[in-house]
Amino acid sequence: MDGPVSESVDDTRRSRGLSRRAYLASAGVATATALGGCLGAVDGGPDTVTFGTLTIPAVAEILIARDRGYFEDRNIELEVKRIQSAPKATPQLASGDLDVATGSIGASLFNSVAQDIDIRVVADQTQYWPGQPSANRIWARSAAVPDTDSIYDLPEGLTIGLHGSGNVDSYVWGRILELNDMTWEDVSTTEVLYNNMPVTMAEGQIDACSIPDPLGLQVADQADATQLGYASMVAPRMQIGAYLFGGPFAEERPEVATRWVEAYLEGVREYYELGGFPSEEVATIVSDTFDLPKAAIQASIPSLPHKNGHLNADSVENQQAFYACRGNVDETVPIGDVIDETFLESALDTVGRLDDEAARPDVETIEQWGENALTPYPPVGERRTPTEFPTDSSC
Repeated sequence: MDGPVSESVDDTRRSRGLSRRAYLASAGVATATALGGCLGAVDGGPDTVTFGTLTIPAVAEILIARDRGYFEDRNIELEVKRIQSAPKATPQLASGDLDVATGSIGASLFNSVAQDIDIRVVADQTQYWPGQPSANRIWARSAAVPDTDSIYDLPEGLTIGLHGSGNVDSYVWGRILELNDMTWEDVSTTEVLYNNMPVTMAEGQIDACSIPDPLGLQVADQADATQLGYASMVAPRMQIGAYLFGGPFAEERPEVATRWVEAYLEGVREYYELGGFPSEEVATIVSDTFDLPKAAIQASIPSLPHKNGHLNADSVENQQAFYACRGNVDETVPIGDVIDETFLESALDTVGRLDDEAARPDVETIEQWGENALTPYPPVGERRTPTEFPTDSSC
């Protein structure tokens, strides 16, 4: 599960990396200072940083940063490892076996912090912006919803597949049910890993799911399923995923941790320059790392990370309240104990801050990228959000 991803790199990239290292080694400390003072002790060799991730295009900015040499520029050798989920990676982060991981904002995160497990949410990976079509789409078997194609007009008795009772899709479905004047008692739920949802949907074991691209596209291919909407329609400012530091990495190697965030920020901004998932270059970088079909990546709806890396703390707090209401979180914690943007702020001091308007992604970007996508993105339907959430009925 946690073995390193195959890290085959083309000859051109290897040559570029070697020449960069050779240049930095010969240029000395003065050149490193001129480049922003972000480089480590080159003479001591690169600092290895282990990064745990699912095989998802949403981490494209990290893969781009590695491809472009932004980690090399900061004397970091990035070692990518595959994980099944953030909760399963938490012990590795706490022990130092993993330095950084990406994952969703779920109940396990808050429970870990409450148990004094030292992990920190340090930067944005995926969050929604009002009017944005999201990669997390809501699908239902056509046979189970013959009279509707809307998430706001669902029949009772559906069997909903959940990646986990304390996972982000649970939060999304809680909002959908409340908007349908339904409770969890009006549906059945079963836990199914995202990877298995296309098959279980095709076999009729589940009727509906909230699942990220490109897996959601497999649901469309393998099952007679209808897209009912996007998660962003009911949670338009949701913090979906984030980058997490393990305590040993943050405490014992803070300077390396800051340099890691610097490279991440440069990767985010390059991601926008390249044109997101429809870009042949972005799709190739992701495909080469994860062995995913390029066509599936290019057909996926791109994420829109914040260009300064900032997180939506209000959304994180609201999600904790929901999981506590559902009984998935035993003890709530201050959000300041969960989110730590000190490394991000230090990195921004070096990389540079964009002003608020420029840093906030424009959803028109996705519309522009969609013109180059393999298939058009279905339009975002009517956005509705619960007046209050969570409430007892939604829990």
